[in-house]
Amino acid sequence: MFNLLPKDPNTYRWIILPICFLLIAITNGLTLGGLPVFDEKIMQSLKEISGEDILVGDLKIKSGITLWSAGIFGVFSGIIADKFGVKKLMVIGLLILSACFWQYGKADSLMDMYIIHAFMGLVLCVSGMIVNVILISRWFSNNRGLAIGILLAGTSVGNGTFPQINTYLLSMGDWREVMTWLSIVPLTLIPLLIILIKDGPQELIETQNKNEIKEEVKPLTGFTLIQALKNKNFWFLSLMAFCTFYSILAMADHVFLLLRNEEYPPQVSATGVSLIFFGGFIGKFFSGKLAEMIGRKAVLLMGVGIMLIGSILIVLAIFFKDPVFVWAGLALYGTGWGGLYTLIQLLTADLFGLVSLGKIMGVINIVDTLGGGLGPVMTGYLYDMTQGYLVPFSVISCLLVIALISSSLLQIDDKQIEANR
Repeated sequence: MFNLLPKDPNTYRWIILPICFLLIAITNGLTLGGLPVFDEKIMQSLKEISGEDILVGDLKIKSGITLWSAGIFGVFSGIIADKFGVKKLMVIGLLILSACFWQYGKADSLMDMYIIHAFMGLVLCVSGMIVNVILISRWFSNNRGLAIGILLAGTSVGNGTFPQINTYLLSMGDWREVMTWLSIVPLTLIPLLIILIKDGPQELIETQNKNEIKEEVKPLTGFTLIQALKNKNFWFLSLMAFCTFYSILAMADHVFLLLRNEEYPPQVSATGVSLIFFGGFIGKFFSGKLAEMIGRKAVLLMGVGIMLIGSILIVLAIFFKDPVFVWAGLALYGTGWGGLYTLIQLLTADLFGLVSLGKIMGVINIVDTLGGGLGPVMTGYLYDMTQGYLVPFSVISCLLVIALISSSLLQIDDKQIEANR
């Protein structure tokens, strides 16, 4: 069977891409998008154990811990990926993810869950976005925008699908049983990774008969981490990432509770979560290639602008109690996020090169996960303080205005980027 696999790196990369797509869908769907549908059940269960009400803000600290631990571990995973490759990291991450869900089914306090979510943050570093973007950037010099867009669409597929899957499973069993069932999912992907993933074109060539393969692999070039830190683009990109990650994680983590507060049934409320991420799928899938056609900055500004419009519509929906604003706002919010999320990863590789991409992405990851972690937590506490979502979602709109300004200040030369590839 293995003799049937393509030996040409330009062909083999199209085997790597769907595996990474599936990997990032599972890791993000399980650790991020799929968990908010458990919130009501968890709060009820913990109240029965402790005899005390669980505040939304306290519950959402677990989401913040996931992102903050991802930020802490992100730099180290980037360094390890640059030096030793990504395959081993991916397998280790899936094993940890399986153990997290196994233990989640036994958790009986918020502290237990906080610890589990710290390990979920580690999973996002060693099996999630950073290592997958590094791997795809190594394999794709041409069509990199398209490839990264397709890859990151996997996050939306996972985050959009698992809320529906988990809600359905919750209708069949207790939330603890469902967590145990989900622990099996990551294990199913490990054999594919072991057999098919190569850390780059050079590894594929080294495993083939060199007389048959004449493909030459270009040496990696680009900025060192120190050089990147001295570049204004790095900080504009990081500020935009902070604001938009705060916004998307806050919205995705609270929209289920928002819709439940508006007395939508659980399955419809889960659809609200899914709508954000399926909108993200559309934005991610098309934005990478579109950026290479009409310009990276234009597509980036378009994404932030659409996300901002969606945010304003959701605020209006809360104020006027209009369901049309809710669903239109969620669709635009997710679509805009998908477009700019792809551009953040694409621009990191395009502006700073591949030689220290893991380290540079790791540092940006600290900034964006700080924002991403604050989003659910601050939104929860603002909700507890104001007994509503109008104020916390208005804060999101303000942050997206800052993101729009920051993205407009980026200096991007598309012709130079293409010439450097």
